[in-house]
Amino acid sequence: MEAIQLIRDFLQERTQTDPALVTPDARLETLGIDSFTLLELIFEFEEKYGVSIPNDTQTPETVQDLLNLIARFRQQAEAKPS
Repeated sequence: MEAIQLIRDFLQERTQTDPALVTPDARLETLGIDSFTLLELIFEFEEKYGVSIPNDTQTPETVQDLLNLIARFRQQAEAKPS
């Protein structure tokens, strides 16, 4: 599952957000993502992709920012030797 689809599914399930509104340029605040919802979404990503996102990571403002964040930590996790 692609990361954007995970965001769409998560928001549709939790906030009834229309998945069509979840585009890369959409602002998280506009989609109804408050700090608590963002934290839940990050936990969802961590579980799904086996990554750990540090607490001091800059808060994403758009869906694209969140996608970039996830991609960065997925790449770091994949680059670590097993």
